[in-house]
Amino acid sequence: MPISVVVVASDPDTRTRLAALIPADGFAVSQGVPDQPPAELPALFVIALPGLATPEEQLIERLRADDTTAATPIVIASALPMIELQSVPYASDWTIAIVEEPVQGQILQDTIAFLLNPEG
Repeated sequence: MPISVVVVASDPDTRTRLAALIPADGFAVSQGVPDQPPAELPALFVIALPGLATPEEQLIERLRADDTTAATPIVIASALPMIELQSVPYASDWTIAIVEEPVQGQILQDTIAFLLNPEG
């Protein structure tokens, strides 16, 4: 059974680009916007974070605050400086990983694999 992944970004081009980096074999990839949570909880979110205090960051905060989604792995794709990203409260969460924009396909795939199977 494929692993469900939801790619979230306000920008449709960013959503499409990130979704295309996730291999179709083994994953069921869908796309969403920050203010409309998916009908079914995915195994993992990939969230493009264009800045702090954005709808994307608010989504991350909502996901972490809700007991139902607090442990759902999240890959954050962002071009923000790492020092800025590391200062947010959720950055130290073991279920969150940050990949640098522009995202390389192999790095995204390796990061997803690690978050879904941290024991390796």
